[in-house]
Amino acid sequence: MHEAVAAPGFEPNEGPDAVAVRAAEKTLAGAAELASIDPAALTADTLLTYTGLLSNITRIIEGQQVGNVGDIARRSDTDAGFDGLAARHGAKSPTALFEVITGAKNSTAYRFATVAKHTTPRVSDIGLPLEPVFAQTAQALSEGTIGLDVAESITSTLAPVLPRVAPEQIDWAEKTLIGNATGAFGEVPFTADAVRQQARVFRVALDPDGVEPTAEELHEARKLVFKHQDDGSMKITGVLSPEQAAQVTPVFDACMSKRTSPTFMHTEELSAHGQESEPRSKPQERADAFTAMIAGVGKMTSTPKLHGRGPTVMVTVKNEDLDAGTGAAWSPGTPAPLPMSFVTQMQCDGDTRQVHIDEHGDVLNFGHAQRLFTAKQRLALIARDGNTCAAADCDIPAWLCEAHHVQRWENGGRTDVANGLIVCWYHHRLLERGEWSLSRDKNGHPRLTPPGWYVNRRYLGRRRRITDNEDDNSDPPDDHRDTGPRT
Repeated sequence: MHEAVAAPGFEPNEGPDAVAVRAAEKTLAGAAELASIDPAALTADTLLTYTGLLSNITRIIEGQQVGNVGDIARRSDTDAGFDGLAARHGAKSPTALFEVITGAKNSTAYRFATVAKHTTPRVSDIGLPLEPVFAQTAQALSEGTIGLDVAESITSTLAPVLPRVAPEQIDWAEKTLIGNATGAFGEVPFTADAVRQQARVFRVALDPDGVEPTAEELHEARKLVFKHQDDGSMKITGVLSPEQAAQVTPVFDACMSKRTSPTFMHTEELSAHGQESEPRSKPQERADAFTAMIAGVGKMTSTPKLHGRGPTVMVTVKNEDLDAGTGAAWSPGTPAPLPMSFVTQMQCDGDTRQVHIDEHGDVLNFGHAQRLFTAKQRLALIARDGNTCAAADCDIPAWLCEAHHVQRWENGGRTDVANGLIVCWYHHRLLERGEWSLSRDKNGHPRLTPPGWYVNRRYLGRRRRITDNEDDNSDPPDDHRDTGPRT
């Protein structure tokens, strides 16, 4: 018979219910003091120490909550029907009950429930108690040495191979992963993402024959979803299988600009080195590369035809608006109006048809397409200016680019090679907006120059940092240097 031992600070005769509630309330009261802490008032070292201590508290609480979810699930067994814990409280599942009690979002509650399934005690089909599937992870969770993220990285990655791998091998992998996550082997503790990556390596090593079924499952899960937004933009979401990712990634890497200069160099310093700063973020640049790829595929003769011709971006605009450069255009590809700058950009590299419509909406005349730059002219432009976009450090292939009139077509610019330039969709847009200028160096190679306001903006930003340092003659402080007070 086990002798009951009261927790420190509690009455010896208190039952487990009273001990649990009092412990939680005491912890909550102590945690309430944290609300008065202002991180900005802390020294650098104390801020990091304080952050680490809070994460320790978080791990203990997460471990307790995983255990709670597991027990809620056991008491909500489907065999109990309406007598189950979740059903008695109007919840459709243990996860839903946990979600209501804690206020967590559904995905968070699901993560707790999934980890609990693998790290809390089980009951056999004949009612006998069983250890958790991952007993070592369960112990580390209950002790607060790891939290939800690390436990999930271990269990979700190794669980699929449990039926095909010897238990002692799983135990070794689990012990190694927990040790790396906690720094037990004398190394810096791994992050949850690093633990997950190592667990994937272990899974392949322990079950090499399982790679193919897993790959097939990932292949079946591939998807790409296009959703038109109310403002006319399109939201793209999706998942590519590993083999698709292997093909797509190097294409994007090749098409996106090489930004090899140090990130701390300012615009004037980049210019001194013959380089231009990149105003786009990586996600923006990736979106531009994707647009260029799709547009380039539409121009290929091998692309499937639609209504007897290749995929066509059709834009409708009033003739008087086109002449005046004002108003808006419309396209079946988006419900939102398109700016006139986009129409003029399309004119450089597309067809134009004149359509006459009477006051009743009837088409009186549907003119022939007037092609501006021909296919042969495009080849000549590529031969002259190179195999990529003419903008410096832009690696979009020329066959994905558009032809641009150096002197605007509507202003009398000729559609010939001397007045043409091959640029990608993004840089073509900059030129059409009139803010970037085009020139040629002594060798005749084109050069795109950013507008003055862009250069000045970066310059003023640099001056402001110097002023904040209260020393106009000093160098700006290193962005990675801790300039706060030290303990």
